[in-house]
Amino acid sequence: MSAWSENLDFFTQNEFSTVAAVNSVTATFLTLSGIFDQSYEDLFGELATGRKFVFKVQTQLAIELRSGDRLIIDAKAYQIVEFNPIGDGKLTNIILKET
Repeated sequence: MSAWSENLDFFTQNEFSTVAAVNSVTATFLTLSGIFDQSYEDLFGELATGRKFVFKVQTQLAIELRSGDRLIIDAKAYQIVEFNPIGDGKLTNIILKET
């Protein structure tokens, strides 16, 4: 019986992933693949006036990024605000603000 291995290629190699250009002093890579979400924020059950931009990535691919670094996604610039690991830490939500 073989051991089960989680496949996270969904985030980097399919029609749902987006490639972001990376503008960072610390990162050694130029692009990062993930799933980009532009959902409205829900505050107290009502829609907020702003938007919440989230780029969901494999944690191991984003360890060189820092708050303040910039990502270019679909020709728009976003600044990294914070990192929120998900569940077991293999995935991370990168919270962005449009610049």
